[in-house]
Amino acid sequence: MQDIQKKVYHKNRFYQAPHTLKQNPNETKFSDVFSLIESKVNIIKSYVELDNLVIFINKDEVLNTFLFIKEISFDILSEMSAIHLSDDSFEVFYQLLSMDKKLRLRVKTHTKDCIDSISHIYRNALWSEREAYDMFGIKFNNHKALKRILMPDDWSGHPLRKDYPLHGDLSAQWYEIDKIFGEEYRDVVGPENRDSSYINPKDTFNFAHMGFEVAKGEQVSSVLHDITYQENKGVFVVTKFDKSKELTKRR
Repeated sequence: MQDIQKKVYHKNRFYQAPHTLKQNPNETKFSDVFSLIESKVNIIKSYVELDNLVIFINKDEVLNTFLFIKEISFDILSEMSAIHLSDDSFEVFYQLLSMDKKLRLRVKTHTKDCIDSISHIYRNALWSEREAYDMFGIKFNNHKALKRILMPDDWSGHPLRKDYPLHGDLSAQWYEIDKIFGEEYRDVVGPENRDSSYINPKDTFNFAHMGFEVAKGEQVSSVLHDITYQENKGVFVVTKFDKSKELTKRR
């Protein structure tokens, strides 16, 4: 039960997008660039997808790879992040752009724990690597200031890992109460509510109840009113849509 959040349960419930076309790089406009990179880098797997050349490399090849591809004009690192996989490893990906060649390159690699920093090659990686460390716990060797960037410094855990509790753990539940009021006020204030869809049906100060509206602060009504957010006969140019259609199957 400990790894229950790592499992995917939606396979039979939602529409699954078809895989996008993957082409052999040698049969595309990337053939020259791919041959050049292949001559210097040990590429594990490669293809062209959605007008991006995608290459997979071993994590030990990261520094040599990025030093070389910057030499051949892929000088803009536009995005860098990671995915926590079900086998507890991370797929780290880097998106690059060559303004000179007008080509996009995506570099992917895998790691279990740490990887070399490329922040001395691409300066904006300083921020992206800190974010990946903060959200996933991936350590970047030789990073100048590898510390949290989104979460508080004393936060426990890394929120984008698949094993991170979705509803927060005990320290998360009391984090702001303890910081603002002090731990001794837990019984006075009560735990934080971290459910973004929470609505208190008896609270007319903070919530409006569609169809049951009353003046702010008055007792909740049990009488359903007409929904007044649409004009009954439609508004100018827009015709009121009063027909419904039930979908019986997915595409």
